[in-house]
Amino acid sequence: MRKNICLFVLTAVVLCGCSEKEQPLNDIELTPYGVAPTRAVQSDLAEATSTPLPTPSPTPQYHTVQAGETMSSIALFYDLNTNDVVLANPDINPNAMVVGMQVLIPPKIASTEVASISSAPAPVVLSEPACFQEKSGGLWCFMNATNENDFAVENVLVKITLGDEDGSQLTAQIAAAPFNMIPSKGQLPLSAYFPPPILQPYRYSSLLISAIPVEDESRYIEAEILDQSVTISEDGLTAEILTRVFVNGTVGKTVRVWLSAAALDDEGNIIGVRRVEATGSLDEVGVVAVNGYVYSVSAPIDSVQVHVEAMYTK
Repeated sequence: MRKNICLFVLTAVVLCGCSEKEQPLNDIELTPYGVAPTRAVQSDLAEATSTPLPTPSPTPQYHTVQAGETMSSIALFYDLNTNDVVLANPDINPNAMVVGMQVLIPPKIASTEVASISSAPAPVVLSEPACFQEKSGGLWCFMNATNENDFAVENVLVKITLGDEDGSQLTAQIAAAPFNMIPSKGQLPLSAYFPPPILQPYRYSSLLISAIPVEDESRYIEAEILDQSVTISEDGLTAEILTRVFVNGTVGKTVRVWLSAAALDDEGNIIGVRRVEATGSLDEVGVVAVNGYVYSVSAPIDSVQVHVEAMYTK
């Protein structure tokens, strides 16, 4: 009997303890799934999270180089400063880009200097564009830019706009020079490429949007073409250029020399533009051989105009 009484007392104690801890379900405030927690719950979560969550980095943006594009024209397209794009791509030579190359586009906050074409460019005389359609359906447009100022200019860019007869459908490309600087009283060809399809018939217009006076010409090395030979193929569509260039630089330093080759037809129209590059270490003579080809996109080549630019490599 005593054993049964002890068992009864123990059972009563256990039941009383459970009774004190148990609460009705209606007295608990639940946060439904998918609903934002209350302010009190949010405060508790904030205190539990001592390290703030990282801000996601912007997805890198790349530009695929198209025919006729330069670093300057790409920067202008994205409303950036050219120097910012150059600095973001240290492994790319801005004067030796090829079609299909991937150029990293930096965010617009990369530079405190805002790219702007609102200020009037330095005066540059432009010829009327001459446009030729390729077999693939694309359109090449060429023109000359002449610097009649008493100072050199660089980053010469021209916006060429194509449209149908009504002007209701428009497309534009940037025509740029094969390299950076046009010296005082000098001239360079500009080229722009419009991928197919091309509206027929079309009209075009051109507008000078950039020509910056060169404040420090010491970045460029004095260079002169000593002699050149041009060999035109039998069909007239290819010309080989062989040159010897004198570079008035420091002996032992490595220089990069560029040629601008413009193919002309028998009426003096530009029908092809090509940039050729050579790199070498200067000796006591200071002569660098630069050889290459230029191709016509239209008529047979009658002659070739060649210009030169040189800079030290970094």
